[in-house]
Amino acid sequence: MLKKMLIACITLVMLLFTSVGFAANANEYEPAIAVAKAEVPAGAVLYRIDDDKDDADLSLTFYDGGTLLSYEVEVVKATNKVKEVEIKGSNLPGSTRINKTQAEIREIVLAAYPDAKNIKIEIETEGNLKYYEAEFTTEKFKAELAINPVTGAICKRELKYF
Repeated sequence: MLKKMLIACITLVMLLFTSVGFAANANEYEPAIAVAKAEVPAGAVLYRIDDDKDDADLSLTFYDGGTLLSYEVEVVKATNKVKEVEIKGSNLPGSTRINKTQAEIREIVLAAYPDAKNIKIEIETEGNLKYYEAEFTTEKFKAELAINPVTGAICKRELKYF
């Protein structure tokens, strides 16, 4: 009987320490989650945290079911500052045809990012598919967009924060 009580007490203590450890882990990420959430739409849901303990950055992935976009936000662990945001959509960036002009692509960029400056637009080729790549800066970040040359849809965005 004494042996069973001792085992039960040890099990209880181990369970208590394990619970405290999990709670501490969740709290460890709260500041990074808060700054990452500020960079994604309110409807986006956090579904993955990648923390390579040897890396200086924490990667948080969000998904917005309303727009079918996924957001990968890199946060510097030491400062809890956003380093980079990569936004991927379900559209393919490339096409064998080009319907949009560079002027139309510039308007698409400015509609999405009104404060964009130093906009550079080039046609890129991947295999036999072509797409527009637009690079620009804002006060907060340097951006690179992949834009479908037929539909004008922004298919991929990479924002590198200063």
